[in-house]
Amino acid sequence: MKKRKKSTQFIRSFCVLISFLILSVSLCAEDAEYQYKETEELVELVNDAVVLIEEKGKDVFAEFAVQDSKWRHDDKYVFAIDPEGMVYAHASAALVGTNVIELTDVNGKPFIKWILIEVSGEDSSGWSHYLWNIPGQDEPTWKSTYVQSAIAPSGKKYIAGCGLYNMKMERAFIVDQVNEAADMIEVEGVSAFDVLRDPKSEFIFNSNYVFVLDEEGTLLVHPEIEGTNLYDAQDVNGKYFIREILEVGREDGSGWVDYWWSKPGEDKTSSKSSYIRQIEIDGDIFVVGVGVYLE
Repeated sequence: MKKRKKSTQFIRSFCVLISFLILSVSLCAEDAEYQYKETEELVELVNDAVVLIEEKGKDVFAEFAVQDSKWRHDDKYVFAIDPEGMVYAHASAALVGTNVIELTDVNGKPFIKWILIEVSGEDSSGWSHYLWNIPGQDEPTWKSTYVQSAIAPSGKKYIAGCGLYNMKMERAFIVDQVNEAADMIEVEGVSAFDVLRDPKSEFIFNSNYVFVLDEEGTLLVHPEIEGTNLYDAQDVNGKYFIREILEVGREDGSGWVDYWWSKPGEDKTSSKSSYIRQIEIDGDIFVVGVGVYLE
C-alpha cells in the first residue's frame, strides 16, 4: 500500500511539472548569457548538430558516431532521440535503436522525460541535470546536458543534445531554476512544495536545491533545516543574510544576495550567492531562492 501511495504521488508530481513547464515562460536557454566558455561551446555544438539534422535528416547520424570527430571525443558526444524516446545517435552503439524514455539516474530521476519537457516549450531547448557514470568509472557523477529540437526535411522531429560531467554551475541555471519553481508555486500553491523537495525532480541537482521562505524568515522548504526561522541568523562575517534576502524581495522583487553558508554534509562555510524571487499567493508572501557556491 505504501509503495502504491508513493508511486501515485510521484506520478501526480510529474504531471504537475509537465503541465506547468509547458505553460511557463522561463529563461531562454539558447539566448542566455553564460559565464563559462565550455558552456558556450557545448551550446554551439548542439546548435550546429541541429542545423545538420535540419539540412540532411537522419543521414547525419552516422557522422555523429565518428570517434575523435567534432561530434564525439573523450567523454563528450552528441546524441539524437525522437519525442518518443527512441535513440538514433549515441556514443554507445548498443543504445541506438532502443527506447530510453523510462531511463532514470541513480536517484530515480526520469531525465529523458525531463529532456522531452525542456524541448516542448516555445524555446524548443533547455538543460537537464542528472547523475550518470563517466565511461570506465563506477561512481556516478553530475552531468549537465543541453538539448534542442530539430525538424528534419522529412518533417520528423528529433532532439539533439550533448552533456558535460562536473560542469561549472552557471548563474543562468540558477535563475532558470528559481523562475520555474516560483511560477509553479504561483500555479499550484503550497502543494508544489512536495515537488521541490523530490530528488526525482529537476529542482535538485549537484549541490543545488530550492529553498522557500515566508516573510518572517522561516524556511518552508529546505533539505536540512526546514521549519527553522533564520531571521536573526548571521553568516561568519556577521551579515544578516536572511534579512537581506527578504529586503531584496520586498524592494526589487528579485535579485542576488551574497553570503557564507555550509555546503551539504560539510561543517565549514563557503562563499555562496543566491538568486531569489518574491511571489504573493492569496495575500501570503513567499521568497523562492537557489544558491550557487562561488568556490
